[in-house]
Amino acid sequence: MFDNLFARHSKVALMYSGGKDSLACLHLLKNYLDKLTVVWVNTNAGFPEIQETMEQLKIRVPNFLEVVSDQPTSVALRGYPSDVVPVSYTATGQQFEQTQNITLRTYIDCCSENMWNPLDQAIKKFGFTAAIFGQRFDEIRKAPGKSGNIYDGVERIHPIEDWTKEDVLAYLTECGVDTSGRLSMEHSSLDCWNCTAHCNHSVERMAYIKTNHPEKYTHVVQLLRRIDNAVTEQMSGLRALTREENHGV
Repeated sequence: MFDNLFARHSKVALMYSGGKDSLACLHLLKNYLDKLTVVWVNTNAGFPEIQETMEQLKIRVPNFLEVVSDQPTSVALRGYPSDVVPVSYTATGQQFEQTQNITLRTYIDCCSENMWNPLDQAIKKFGFTAAIFGQRFDEIRKAPGKSGNIYDGVERIHPIEDWTKEDVLAYLTECGVDTSGRLSMEHSSLDCWNCTAHCNHSVERMAYIKTNHPEKYTHVVQLLRRIDNAVTEQMSGLRALTREENHGV
């Protein structure tokens, strides 16, 4: 598979987040590291353990590209990501209504600005024609498409798309990787410590932050409470309208 890939492409990027899936891809590609560039998006909101992981990796691989974004400034200006977004709490909504104690937007908007768009721009800037992602079919949230699809002239390769989470952990264990810590979590890459989205799948992540970064945990919980209050407030009218006893019939 990889011999054919590198025969067809001279500029190949491996998208690396430090999570279990991209780490599995890194091990799969261990014999091709001199032929690819490991690309990491530094959101400036990462955990210190991720930063340390990347500093170590820079020494180990021949080609490493750090793409920098500014998530802290982004959320301050345009809002925190949320799975449920009350319109009155968006930046646009607050132009028509009152200023709120937190500004919200979709997680898609936040991830696009701070991760996906900078990544796409780097791919184009440095002329990569193939990009390897650790994406799996069984993930809850993932980019559309499958391995071999071409977008804007760049071929996307998903070496582990047919793997399960258990397959990934088993493979890493075979490679001698300790998966008992953060790698066992669903969100093992920990891209942004103050992320307030993906709540249905973040119980492990929050427990990890509480244990390892209690001050960050306290801050995130405070943000989540504001979001909870915002959603509850905005939903009150809808709930009232769906109660038949309030219709005067």
